[in-house]
Amino acid sequence: MKKLMIFTGLILMMSGCSSSGQLFSADTAAPSAEDTEKIETQSTQPVIDDAVTENEDIGQSEPTVTSIVQDTSLQPSRVSIPAIGVDAVVNPYGLDESGGMAVPDNGEEVAWFEPGFKPGQRGNAVLAGHVDSEKAPAVFWDLKKLNPGDEITVTGSNGETLVFVVKDSVAYDTGEAPIEEIFGSSAEKGLNLITCTGYFDRGNGGYVERLVVYTELKADQA
Repeated sequence: MKKLMIFTGLILMMSGCSSSGQLFSADTAAPSAEDTEKIETQSTQPVIDDAVTENEDIGQSEPTVTSIVQDTSLQPSRVSIPAIGVDAVVNPYGLDESGGMAVPDNGEEVAWFEPGFKPGQRGNAVLAGHVDSEKAPAVFWDLKKLNPGDEITVTGSNGETLVFVVKDSVAYDTGEAPIEEIFGSSAEKGLNLITCTGYFDRGNGGYVERLVVYTELKADQA
């Protein structure tokens, strides 16, 4: 059984989402970069059927290769969401000193949670961006306007692309989001986008809700 990196934490959003507020707060398990590399390596290996077939010509038993699982994952460098006019740079981020998800210090860039899954892997890859800054809307300002069926294109560092389709959007109260569902393992190839939403609580210096847009790799690419 693969070991998972356990982190308890504050997954923080800065600027508009408040650098002092919590994106999520929960005990959770996310796969480390080492674990995801193991998953990626294994995904390219042929699957051998336990049964053997008799070769009538030479009288020998041979294993039968029943299927080969293709690796479709990529390291994201850009994300495009035509429905809301987003075309942004994506950079890898890990954990900050508090054990939470590190995020950009600007409103134009999108963060990919590198210790988790890559887009295109079986599991839930995560992209996070700000909803606004102190002065203007930020990259994920219109994320709440996405509807099921809208498409999101992720470009990899080598120019390859994957298209994901929106399944659902859910707003969670701060601290009550299902962390494992958002960041954890899955039989599907998911990509979840996160930002802040709801009203801004000036007393706590942050938004009261977190928006998660759930997407899945387009069927013809899966």
